[in-house]
Amino acid sequence: MGKQSRRASRRRRHEINKGRDGLTITVGVMPRMKPSGQPSLKEELRLLRSPLLYADHVDVVAPSAAWMNDFRPLRDVVVDDPWRTVTALPSETLRRLGVERITSQDFRRAMRELEARQAHDPDRIECERQWREALPQLKRQADEVFDSYVSVEIDMALEADSVRMISEGTRLEDDSDQQIAWFRDRLVNALSDPGSHMLLDDMTTAFLHDSGYYPDGLPTVTELRSRRVAVGTGLVERLPTFPDAPMSQILEARDEPAAGRARYRTSAKNLADKLQSSALDETLSSEIDELWNDEVRPALEDLRKSASMTRVAVESGKRLVTEGYGVPTIAVAIANIPDLASVLPSAAAAAGATGRVIVAAAAEAFKARSAVRQHDFVYLLDVDKNLSRRRG
Repeated sequence: MGKQSRRASRRRRHEINKGRDGLTITVGVMPRMKPSGQPSLKEELRLLRSPLLYADHVDVVAPSAAWMNDFRPLRDVVVDDPWRTVTALPSETLRRLGVERITSQDFRRAMRELEARQAHDPDRIECERQWREALPQLKRQADEVFDSYVSVEIDMALEADSVRMISEGTRLEDDSDQQIAWFRDRLVNALSDPGSHMLLDDMTTAFLHDSGYYPDGLPTVTELRSRRVAVGTGLVERLPTFPDAPMSQILEARDEPAAGRARYRTSAKNLADKLQSSALDETLSSEIDELWNDEVRPALEDLRKSASMTRVAVESGKRLVTEGYGVPTIAVAIANIPDLASVLPSAAAAAGATGRVIVAAAAEAFKARSAVRQHDFVYLLDVDKNLSRRRG
């Protein structure tokens, strides 16, 4: 895929795509800056990771992350060829560089006309001089932002079509009041949607809490959904293998059947409805910690033990079969289908007493496995196991 095709693909990701099936989480992240003055994207990445293992789609309302998409092409500029480099920049990037009083098409046409003039033409010389001075600095700034692992991880999620940036109407060059107003309006609009599922970082939560828009808290339905999302993603974040998992492993784990995520979301709803804190309360995180320590982590430990015991029983059953105790092969094949575990005794009725004992033990093992697979938290167990396996 060429650069123009990739740029077009990225632009399409920023457009509102109506009619997507499944659950969409809208993530809101306040802009943060590095000491150098460049946008910092660490919080965007942190808040993006767990929704990928909870929702079907993720929208990010994060000015810093949105800005980076239009500056990405500056990494490819050829400093020694400003004429070709500048005219090849996409319209969004040109606007970021200040091309606003004329259209990008007119700007490119003017650049080509200047390039076509005689080499000693003063206007041509001045234009080339200015771009030759500006391009190295622009490229250095772009490289500083995009060479970090954070931007690579975000880019990976974008390339997998799992995430889209909501950026229409915001510009890096806008003053602070304009940027704050844009950010606030996007969040308020999303929170006003009865179908909204929001996830906010601490600074954004405090920002909304202090904005005066919600003196009585969020609308009831939005409040419930936002709290459920916070619980569902928060429990994912607390899995032992999750903090160190790179984006590539998270995306691979996300490829597990969506039915598991859907069942887990139902469990997260039930847990969230037990909590007292609202989505805008600072105490919500501590309640999720308590939920993890008191209910979820012990349940996962029990599930791991049950799954381990089931594996031992299954391997023992396989060993007895290979040692020639006469259990019909068909019984073993059926035993590997948890939903048919109940048919095992009758399937092995022709076997001797020893065979019946073996098959009954296998049936119990597979019934136990079926119980594990039906548990509310089996999705979390699977995610933790998959991330651990891929990391190893």
